[in-house]
Amino acid sequence: MTAVKKFLSWTRKWIYRWRSRRHYLWGLLHRYYGNAQGDTQEYEAAIDDFTQALNLDPNFAQAYLDRGILYWREFDHPRKAIQDLNKALSIKPTLYEALFNRGIAYQELHEYQLALRDYRTYLENGDHPHWREYAQKMIEELSEWELQEETG
Repeated sequence: MTAVKKFLSWTRKWIYRWRSRRHYLWGLLHRYYGNAQGDTQEYEAAIDDFTQALNLDPNFAQAYLDRGILYWREFDHPRKAIQDLNKALSIKPTLYEALFNRGIAYQELHEYQLALRDYRTYLENGDHPHWREYAQKMIEELSEWELQEETG
């Protein structure tokens, strides 16, 4: 490969990455306005921008995480969320926030064993105090629910 071809290849990758990050930032902005105004259209615009970011950079773990959170939290699509969160974790296994949010999505689907697994793993690795407290609380509650289902 000649120096010119290498340079053009590098430039093309850089431009795609830059465009990906721009769409991602627009997605964050739309999500912010969706949260501030309770506007579903803003959430839909955020999903569209995160998707555009991922089309330009399929290895952008944070975009998968943020889109996955919107899927379970704002659109009640936990299966789509799990797909995105799995992809985020496959790209970046130390993205523990994806693990925590996948636990919530599994919980919404009443897949309590999988939710418990993710919450426990988050407690072993995650460091955000609020999410650690929430994970611990969910482990206690889900363990009680499972016990009631087994004896009920």
